Amino acid sequence: MQAVLTEGYQSFSLVFDLAADRVLVPVAIFVALVGAVVIGIDVSAMLAPVDPSMYQL
Repeated sequence: MQAVLTEGYQSFSLVFDLAADRVLVPVAIFVALVGAVVIGIDVSAMLAPVDPSMYQL
């Protein structure tokens, strides 16, 4: 009975590790994209033209 429980736990641990890898990569990509958006918004606010009428036709 102890061997069955040990093998079941090891199998569950393997499935959990594989699932964590499949979830971790998309989450890391999403976090990187959100970070890039935040940095882009900050940079665009810092580099905004002082006089917008200068760029109008």
